[in-house]
Amino acid sequence: MMNKLSIIVLKEILDNESQLISLSIKIDNISYSLYIGELKLSELIDWLVENEGVIRNEKFPVSEGNQESLAKKVQHFYESLDINKDYLVDKMFDYRASHCLRFACRGTDISEIYIGKSDNGYEISKCTKYEHWQYFFDIDDFFHTLKRLER
Repeated sequence: MMNKLSIIVLKEILDNESQLISLSIKIDNISYSLYIGELKLSELIDWLVENEGVIRNEKFPVSEGNQESLAKKVQHFYESLDINKDYLVDKMFDYRASHCLRFACRGTDISEIYIGKSDNGYEISKCTKYEHWQYFFDIDDFFHTLKRLER
């Protein structure tokens, strides 16, 4: 059975039209929270739906010979950046703009969490100094459930 990625509204915050949400992954019927925060859910859903095609189909823009998570690959790219290759910086920015949840809700402090296609399937991943995780999930189920939330 494939892991299920979901967005759950924990609390409506009426005064500023935002919601407290949990981004969770369900593995073997146990849910693990990947992110809990206040944001405008409509902005997140709109961004995900708008970028669905590239999230489903676009491969990582820089060839990496390893099997690391998308988030780790982004981190490696910026750590080993060759400033003379502007075109690669532009490609990476475009990739981040359509795969990194931080870009979904401008002005909201969301970690660099990436969603997209990797060599091993569809993943959601995060890589910081203190935290690194990678989960594979059923992308069809995620977008189907997401579009029901959109209504």
